[in-house]
Amino acid sequence: MKQLQEASINKLAERGVTLSDIADGTRTFLTEKYKDKVQENVLDAAISKVLHKDEVADIILTAIYLDEQAELMPESQPLKARLQRDANGHNVDEILAIAITQQFSAAATVHYGLLDDLKPGLIGEINDKTDSINVYLDDILAALIASSAMTYLELLGGNSY
Repeated sequence: MKQLQEASINKLAERGVTLSDIADGTRTFLTEKYKDKVQENVLDAAISKVLHKDEVADIILTAIYLDEQAELMPESQPLKARLQRDANGHNVDEILAIAITQQFSAAATVHYGLLDDLKPGLIGEINDKTDSINVYLDDILAALIASSAMTYLELLGGNSY
């Protein structure tokens, strides 16, 4: 594995998102949406394909860096209050997440929007944390799950739904 991808996966883990979490979220999404039993080897391959793109690793590292810097930002900065509450209209978090999904398919982007809206599982837990700023991390996780799900369907031979 390349150093960049290892760094992004390690940084995700430092912030509470493991490969297992991405697999669980993707598996849940696929089974709830498509009612099929997930082939674990294909799921692993799909997640690996998503996480091993330089562009994805760059976005993950950038997003987490922004969350970390927001935590260090002085309370006197007006942006900090917006980031602490994940203010509507900030939208930079969504832009970074969409930059991931657009590398995989329009369907991944649509499904990211659904996951971002519903915030199921760990996405919602991260979003609701009050002991840290995760304005970017929840969106990145949703984008990784959506992208992995659509890549999974592609590896199976295409989305026939």
